[in-house]
Amino acid sequence: MTTPTTNTAFPFVANRLCLDFVNTEVLAGGRVEDLLGNFEGLLGWAEAAGLLTTAELRTLAGSWVGGNEASEAWEQARTLRRALRESAEQLAVGKPAPVTAVAQINELLRRCSGYTELVEVPGGYAKRHNARILQPADLLAPIAESAAELLSSDDPAMVRKCESPDCIIYFYDTTKNHRRRWCSMALCGNRAKVAAHYQRRRKTQGEGSKSGHK
Repeated sequence: MTTPTTNTAFPFVANRLCLDFVNTEVLAGGRVEDLLGNFEGLLGWAEAAGLLTTAELRTLAGSWVGGNEASEAWEQARTLRRALRESAEQLAVGKPAPVTAVAQINELLRRCSGYTELVEVPGGYAKRHNARILQPADLLAPIAESAAELLSSDDPAMVRKCESPDCIIYFYDTTKNHRRRWCSMALCGNRAKVAAHYQRRRKTQGEGSKSGHK
């Protein structure tokens, strides 16, 4: 697995692959929009996430798109995403992940094939699981691995929802002071700053108007 690309229509702001997968559903105009849409969209997300190379994407798309296995994998992906969103919702308010979500993750883990290796990271080494993607459903294995890692090794209290009421993006807070509030400062964070500035300005103008009429 490589680093997610920044040149993509998909948001990769969550610091955890499983949450990035949850975030393939966003709010647009007050309605939930599915950024994947279909199995081909799932393949595109997998490439953007660094799970597939462009060459692998083209080969697999030619072999899989339109087949029964691809349709089944797409339904499994939607079921998994729903389970992971329910888990994120619970974790973000201090509750445990639903038992049904854990069962869904375990079902996928039991079917995983691949190998684990040590990779060099700043200050030492880390374990990384490399999934063997031999059939469409294997695309979900790295997502299930990420979810298992989140629930077993990470601090669930660091799962947060963007504070914007117009956003449904979740993330894992890795900031030093653990006070991250927004999915992205360039998006919701900046809009919140502009709104707060506007409200302060209105308040100041209103107070000035009142004092001028005394």
